[in-house]
Amino acid sequence: MKHLTSGGIEIAYLDEGKGLAVVVGHCSSASHKEWLPLIETLKTDWRVLAPDFIGYGSSGQWPADQPFKPDADLDVMLAVAKKTRGPLHLVGHSYGAALALEAARRLGSRVKSLTLVEPVSFHLLRQERRPGWAEIEQLGKAVLGGVAKGDDREAAAAFMSYWLGRWRWRLSPKRFKSAIAATIPKVALEFGIIVDTPTTLNDYAKIITPTLLIKGSKTRAPARAVVDLLGETAKCQGRNTKGRWPYEPVHPSRRAQPADTRPFCDSALTGLPSPSPSSSTSRANSSSSSFAWDMALARTFSRSV
Repeated sequence: MKHLTSGGIEIAYLDEGKGLAVVVGHCSSASHKEWLPLIETLKTDWRVLAPDFIGYGSSGQWPADQPFKPDADLDVMLAVAKKTRGPLHLVGHSYGAALALEAARRLGSRVKSLTLVEPVSFHLLRQERRPGWAEIEQLGKAVLGGVAKGDDREAAAAFMSYWLGRWRWRLSPKRFKSAIAATIPKVALEFGIIVDTPTTLNDYAKIITPTLLIKGSKTRAPARAVVDLLGETAKCQGRNTKGRWPYEPVHPSRRAQPADTRPFCDSALTGLPSPSPSSSTSRANSSSSSFAWDMALARTFSRSV
């Protein structure tokens, strides 16, 4: 692991491989390890940089006596991107996908492709007055309420039961539950950032980067709604996966499967023009990666132990 300082906090990040840069962002309550299968596959041809966001993995904690800055984790992703030169690609899952989306706005033409797996940009539901916002607001109150009264286990149970299902959470290993509870105060901070982000759909529509949006068929309705909203505005190709409930307790989102992570052609990452998608899931040309990239993404989100 390498280290950098962002906002006075020591940040750990994995830097593997050589070639065109790919920066990947993990979900809440996780770390760079979420992406290890992808990194292992790509590192022979790509340089993959995977940070641990603040409070996760080997990175430092946010100071307890300071209010959390809205752009703190975004600054981490941008700082990692600055470790590279030239064009790069952004990949994110859940919280990491929301950060990657914002990073794409900041980095502009440097970003050659954007792959977002269920970005939790739930502020769009509030801005657009979509029904799913009430569900997220209720979840936020449950998580923040538990943390506020010092009951991290209760907050973790509310958060993970929502994403995994009540019984899957109850049957999860105690070690996993403890690990999630240890990170839930940071998750609570992220909720504030996620729901109060001022960026609008019109702002995202200005992103010219070809984008792949992935959503699971069994994911929660608000997560699907965010992907649908972004799909209407961004230069993207969407994919509704046949995602199943996750077996292993690693990420709260449903997994994509191999056949659902191949909507992009090899020419995209090499900077050549992409052919127009033939399916109804897209309204614009798209770009992502090679077949190896697609299969690695599939393994990342469908593997079980």
